[in-house]
Amino acid sequence: MAIGGGGGADLISSLADDLLHVILLRLRDTAAAARTSVLSRRWRRLWAHLPELSFRYKHQQIYSAQAHERVDAALATHAAGTAIFLLDVGLPSWKPQTTAAAGDPAAHKRLLQFASRRVAGELRLSLRCKHSNDEIVLPPCERTTAIKLSVSSHALRLQPHPGGGAFAALTKLRIKKALANGSDLEDVVSSRCPRLKELFLKRVTLKDGGRALSIRSDSLERLEMADMNVYIFNPHLHLQVIGPELRILSPGILTGSHIVAPKLSELSWRGPYDPVRHYTREAGSHLRRLHVVAMDSPSAMLMRRFNTVHELQLMVKVWKGIENYKEYLENINQLSKCEVLVVGFLLVPHAIKPVMLHLLNKCADVKKLVVRCLACIAKDGCECVSWGCQCGWSKEGHNTYNIALGSLELVEIKDCMTEAHHKVEFVKLLCEYSATFHKRVTITIIETMHNEYVREKIRNICVPNDKVAINVQCT
Repeated sequence: MAIGGGGGADLISSLADDLLHVILLRLRDTAAAARTSVLSRRWRRLWAHLPELSFRYKHQQIYSAQAHERVDAALATHAAGTAIFLLDVGLPSWKPQTTAAAGDPAAHKRLLQFASRRVAGELRLSLRCKHSNDEIVLPPCERTTAIKLSVSSHALRLQPHPGGGAFAALTKLRIKKALANGSDLEDVVSSRCPRLKELFLKRVTLKDGGRALSIRSDSLERLEMADMNVYIFNPHLHLQVIGPELRILSPGILTGSHIVAPKLSELSWRGPYDPVRHYTREAGSHLRRLHVVAMDSPSAMLMRRFNTVHELQLMVKVWKGIENYKEYLENINQLSKCEVLVVGFLLVPHAIKPVMLHLLNKCADVKKLVVRCLACIAKDGCECVSWGCQCGWSKEGHNTYNIALGSLELVEIKDCMTEAHHKVEFVKLLCEYSATFHKRVTITIIETMHNEYVREKIRNICVPNDKVAINVQCT
């Protein structure tokens, strides 16, 4: 640390402790920060007062037991009076050949007890147990404000607190890859987390036999569930949520749901929708954002429930056959009225242009149109994958439309189309109807692989009027 090579003054060590802590935190690795102790006596205990501790062994090929030893040693020497605002521990995801080298439940317990006592901010843990039936118990964490927990599909138990308020400061809870009791989850979320605002459950298997997962929270604003393995233990599980402050909901695929959320503004729906089995009370018919993961007839019923949204996100799949195409036409007729439409298409096996025409016919009120995926897949030996295909099943229902795009202002064509020429053809299609534009419309094409091709084709388009501006962004 001397200036030059001649042993000058150590200017870095003369800095205040707070500044040196900032330098060590930039390492984002507590083990590396601890190794600075060998530099001089001045540095010997600096790392032990860091407010953020990070031990990331998740992608390293070492035994969990070895990683635990290193973490235990560091935590044992950390200054007792220092508040910890971040504890991030990721144990190896590498599976050893022998269970003897896997994570020890006693080591997990020591780590969790330390977190319970010391963490006054965010706790991130990725753990792996020695045996499949080992249980991980999360003790009360009174001062922890955010928890992100992944336990590699082992049993997780949230330890109750006799006096209540086990997670009094908690505002965010994210649980991933865990086997849990629905009753424990209900108790903690509904009774032990008075400040909880965000709850994320991903790949969580509910192992008890209850027929409903019931969440009641006066503070919860966001609830997201994904890849929930509820069908393993209970194929008829219902979700019940009473959330007077709930604004964002993504319930995953469940047999039924009963949601009371008067302030609901964003909804992401995956799977079939049945208004008899999926009931949303006290929410109005208008949403800020509605995301329909799979556009089909049951999902179209959801858009009748929420018929006005600011932003509508759709993934539309059009399968081969006249009946499937007619179903698509019926579903498009049910689109919620929106100002922003984000749409992706998966067409099997052909006929992109008529499908897009049906969509544009429903865009009279759309101000911004985002096409994020326009994929055409040949299947069952069909060779026709052209943009303007009118053959076979696509002829049915293909009429001449009075398409009017008077509200349109912005169009974005994303970079996840399978064919670059589809982007160009879509721009040409928009130009055909540019006379209906009331305002100047900016069309932005995002391209990474076929930059020169797209630029050349766009330059060759004869723009019919001054209502169209076309930009190509090459990334």
